[in-house]
Parts: sequence; structure tokens; C-alpha cells
Amino acid sequence: MKTIFKPTQSAFDGIIRSRRVLAIVGNTQVGLWVVRSLGRHSLTVFSVCASDRGLAAHSKYSRGAWAIENSPTSPEFLDEVETLARELDVGSIITIAEGYHQALIRGRDRFEPHIRVLSPPAEAFEKATDKHFMHGLCERLGVPVAKGTTLDKLMDAGVDGLQFPLVMRNSRQNDRQAKAHAPWKAAYADNETELGALYRSVQEIASNVIVQEYHPGAEDHVQILMHRGEAFTAGEYIGEHHMPLAGGVTVQRVTCRHEPVIQDAVRLLKALDWDGIAGVQFHYDPATDKYVFLEINPRFIGGLPTVIMAGFHAPFLLWQSHFEPEKMRRPAYRLGLRSRILGGDANWMLGILRGDPLPPGQKRPNKLGVVARFLWNCGPWTKEDTFSLRDIKPFFVDCGQMLKRLRSNRLDIIGNPQTQAAKP
Repeated sequence: MKTIFKPTQSAFDGIIRSRRVLAIVGNTQVGLWVVRSLGRHSLTVFSVCASDRGLAAHSKYSRGAWAIENSPTSPEFLDEVETLARELDVGSIITIAEGYHQALIRGRDRFEPHIRVLSPPAEAFEKATDKHFMHGLCERLGVPVAKGTTLDKLMDAGVDGLQFPLVMRNSRQNDRQAKAHAPWKAAYADNETELGALYRSVQEIASNVIVQEYHPGAEDHVQILMHRGEAFTAGEYIGEHHMPLAGGVTVQRVTCRHEPVIQDAVRLLKALDWDGIAGVQFHYDPATDKYVFLEINPRFIGGLPTVIMAGFHAPFLLWQSHFEPEKMRRPAYRLGLRSRILGGDANWMLGILRGDPLPPGQKRPNKLGVVARFLWNCGPWTKEDTFSLRDIKPFFVDCGQMLKRLRSNRLDIIGNPQTQAAKP
């Protein structure tokens, strides 16, 4: 474990062990807001980032920071984490990425009961990250879900019964036994020729690709804290802009509340015996008020900054559910709050201007209107994911990283590889 900066003695003096948290948070805005949420509630947070460029390492709420030197799939990863956790004598470990969760769940017995691992139960995690299983669960519970099957079965049986366009995603993104994964988050086929071309590109792993009918609408995300078998609280937002345009990271969001969506999200989590934090994703069509289930993210969702700014401090409440459940209070959740990843939204604008592919059936917006919309959202009525007057340094670090990416021919402005959406 590479040290970015060591904690001072004040990080330990008078601080009981349960209030010391090791946060494995990578380099992103989500990780930064995990640390901010915990730190603002007077917890002592030690941050583990992917490198010294991690935003959380530059937050005033980090009392010490390190860079992880091993992948979560390597045997050395748990050794590194355990050594640091015991050296700091923390009471819990919290993380953000599915790969980190998977490793910590696998090694839970190495830490507990002395150190709480704030990750979901193993069996629930495996079921939630299997899109084919979740598709069947939705059908059994009557939760709206797109018709579909796995790509290998579809090519054997033919497309009768499914309507184009079709969307394809990895079925088990976190399956360590899988030979490989498709190189895209989402791929689309408008006809059998395009379907055949996509199949040939992933033929050897077609059993790990789920194919579903595409449904129009916006991505609707619900962050939920399940506690003692019930939903303690939920925060919802709609994705307004994404990058890549045809299916990717939500780079601008606005908070909302659709009761049927939240109720179905809770029904799914109850069926999984879920405990802790989860993000449930739907496609929601505001024109018809209809929606379909997409997937469960067994972690803090990408729009966590939006959720926290709207009032739902999911990281702190998750910690509190383990150590101070009697003090938990349901927060007021502000609707209509908009926030964005500045660099990601800039890349959304550039993607529109250069004509990047859009999802099926989506009308290409006016370029002048897109530029005006981007500039309008530079006003104070739209929050920025890293900017905070109380914790300003991560914003400047993030801006510096964006400038470096702009000079790179391999990465876009938010650090993604410069590739187009998957479409033949």
C-alpha cells in the first residue's frame, strides 16, 4: 500500500474505534462523497484511492490517504487491506466498487467480528449481479421488465417473439469465472443483420450476454438503504445526460420521486433478503409513465453526489445502521435538485456536436440549443459533483485532471477510452 499522506496522532486521540472508518473509494466523485458524508458527521475517515490523484485523498475530511497497489482480484489485495485496517485499528470498512465489494465479501471472515465489512450478504450480491436471474425474478414478482433471453439462446431459437431494436449487456459483469466480458456497457441491433454482426463479435461469451427489447425513456435510479428487512429510506433521480450518448455514465441528473418505481425496487430487494445499500435502475418513460427494470447495482450509485446533496447521506446512514441504529433518522429529500459531472457534461455536449450515436429512436437535439443548455447549467441552480466551498481542493484537482485528458488522444474528458458506442 503506497502512502499518500499519513494520519497525525489527532486522528486517533479520543476517537473510539467504531468511529474510525477505512474507506476504499478509488479516484471518483462517488468516493469523494462517501468520505465527505462520513467526515461531515464527525467520523474519522482514512481513504484508500487508486492513485495519488484520487479526489478523496485531497479532501479535508480524509485523515490519512493511501493508494492500493493490487487489483481486487489478486490474492494480495486482502492482505494489503487487512494490514492497513488493523494498523489503523478501524471499526469498519466501506467501499464503492463492485469488484472491491466482491473481494471483501469473499474475505469477510478475515475481518469480522472485530472489523465490520459494510458490504451486502454474499448470496444476495451474487443474485443481484446476475441479470438473467433478476430478469426471472421480475417476471415472478410481476415487476415490469423487458422481454429477453441470453444471446446464445436467442441465436439458437431465433428472434421470433422479440421486437427490434434489441439491447445487449453483460449478464454477469462480476463473474470471476467468466472467460471474458463484452467490451461495451450496451450495444444495439435494429435488425437481424446487425444482431448477427454483434453476435459474431462476442460468440464465445454469448451465454454471458443478455438480450432484451429496447424501451424508450430516461434512466431512473433509486438509491435504497435496506435495514432489518425494510426500506429505511430511498433517494431517486432521473438521468438527463449520459456519456457515451448511446448508453453510459449518467453525467447530469435531477432528483424526483415516482412511488410505483420505488415500491417495485423495494419488492426486489426484499425478495433478495438484501441488507445495506443498493441502487436499482429502471428505464422510465415520462410520456407514458411506464417503466421497466434494468439492473441492480449492489453499491452506491454513480449519482451519489446528487442523492447526498438532496439530503440522503447514504454512506453515513449505512455506517449508522451498523453502529448507532437507534439514532437513525429519515431525511427530508429535496426534489428537483440538479447536479452534474462538469467534465462529463462537457463531453456530452461535444458528443452531440460531433454526431456520436444516440439510443434507438432518440431525436438528435439542436446543436445551438445543446450549447446553450450546457452554459445555462453553469449557473448556481445546477450543482457540480466535486465543487464544495467547505472542501474546495478536490474540485481543482479534478479540473487539472480534465485538462490533462483533453490533451490525450486515448481518453475523453472524463477519462473513458475514446471509443464509439457498440453498433455494427
